[in-house]
Amino acid sequence: MARMKDRTKQILESGIEYFIRTGEPITSERLYGAYDFGIKPAMIRCELNELGSQGFFEQGHPSGGRRPTHKAYRLFVDGFLSGKALSMLLEECLPPAEELLSFFLEGERRAFVEDLSDRLDVLGAGYAPKGGELYQSGLSSLLGKLDTDAKEEFVRVAEDLESLGERLDEDRWWERESVWPRVFVGRSPFTKSRHLSVIADRLSHAGDDFLVLAIGPNRMDYEKSIAIFKALEDSLSSMHA
Repeated sequence: MARMKDRTKQILESGIEYFIRTGEPITSERLYGAYDFGIKPAMIRCELNELGSQGFFEQGHPSGGRRPTHKAYRLFVDGFLSGKALSMLLEECLPPAEELLSFFLEGERRAFVEDLSDRLDVLGAGYAPKGGELYQSGLSSLLGKLDTDAKEEFVRVAEDLESLGERLDEDRWWERESVWPRVFVGRSPFTKSRHLSVIADRLSHAGDDFLVLAIGPNRMDYEKSIAIFKALEDSLSSMHA
């Protein structure tokens, strides 16, 4: 793919951020009122149309607002993982990550998952493979933010969550992974719903593994969630150093 122009990239990232923050469809007028791109709404609309033709935005009908696609979220996540913004946000996330880590180190896995869910406003899950234990918290938060009204999609999400422990135990893909955290947008090795995104991390202490999951809608707060996971890793690594 050809290198994206700086202004186009700024409009794309701002559109994604706006949708994650508000849940409102993206329009040129809304972006014009919320951000300063140095151009008028008509030019912003042209940029949005071009981004739509490249598969980054979708809209139900020509006069309606736009929503980011999985392709857009993936680009957004990859850019954040490799950008300077992550380093700055890590400093802010270290204190809450250390509080979370205290639950993990003391063996209070359920409290760890509940606190993670509350902090990130997602469904938090933790899987201890040694005992086959699965902890979950935050179902109402997840269901309340799903970007769909279709009954069959809610059923698919329910099936994903009911089968989560079984799928994690059947296909231990995470045992072969070395790069963490992993971010999945619209389906993962253990969820089939295209309306779910998952951030996964593998924490190890005293010979025990604990797979931690943040399961949210596609418009979850990727920046804060990834920063918390990275801060957890950094804190745990510094203890083991």
